[in-house]
Amino acid sequence: MLDVELDHETGLAKKLELLVMTGMKNEQGRTAKGDAAFGDGTEHVVFRYNYNLEHAEVDKFEIPKAAQKMLR
Repeated sequence: MLDVELDHETGLAKKLELLVMTGMKNEQGRTAKGDAAFGDGTEHVVFRYNYNLEHAEVDKFEIPKAAQKMLR
């Protein structure tokens, strides 16, 4: 999910919020598909990134090594 807040005067983006959800792999190495990946009793991971674009340039976000392994 990507949520963008716009500045009504300039039409430029002021704030970005990115929500990334992924299901965890089961013992067979598979991830549940669709809504089942986020249903009751199914483990999942959520990453939320917020960028405020009003003040300064935002550096590239580096995904931690442990998180990279879960996203494979």
